[in-house]
Amino acid sequence: MVFDYMDYFVSMSVGLTGFSSDAIAPQLDTIDIKSAYLAAFDENLPNGMAEQILERYKTLFVAGGSKPGSEEQIVGQMLGGSGTSAAQILAMRQLIFLWYAGAWPTVQSDGNSSTGGQTFSTVLSADSYTQGLVWRVMQSHPMGSTTYNYGYWASNPPPLSAYLENPV
Repeated sequence: MVFDYMDYFVSMSVGLTGFSSDAIAPQLDTIDIKSAYLAAFDENLPNGMAEQILERYKTLFVAGGSKPGSEEQIVGQMLGGSGTSAAQILAMRQLIFLWYAGAWPTVQSDGNSSTGGQTFSTVLSADSYTQGLVWRVMQSHPMGSTTYNYGYWASNPPPLSAYLENPV
C-alpha cells in the first residue's frame, strides 16, 4: 500500500477525531476541506513541526503493520507522550479543534498557571465553518447553511450514525 503525506494526515485525523476516513476524506469530495486543514496545520506550526508529527505517526503506523483501525491506538501513544514533545501534543490538540470547529485555536497565557490562558480561534473560511465535525456530533447544521429540505424538523431525526458516517 502506497501512502502519501495527505494519506497519513487523513489517517492521523481519523485517530484524533474518532470519525471514519469516509467522513474525513469522502470519495466524492467537492469541498476538499482536508487540504485546507492540512495547509493550516502546516502553516500555523513552527519549524516543520507538522511534518515531524506526521513522520512520527507514519513511523508508528508502519511499525504497527499499517492496519486500518489502529489509528486511535497510534494517536493514543503519541498523545501519551511516547516520543512526542509537549509542543507536538498541543499541536495535535489544535488539529482536533480545527476538525471540530473549523477554526485554528491559539492560547494566550494570562500569567495564571491555574487557568492556562485564554483561547482565541480564527475560522479558516465559510467552508471550514460549515464542515466542522461539531455539527455532525450535534445532529444539527450550521446557522445559515443546510442541505435539509423545508419542514425537515417535522420528522424524527435519523440515527446518530447517519450524521457521523461511522456505524454505531
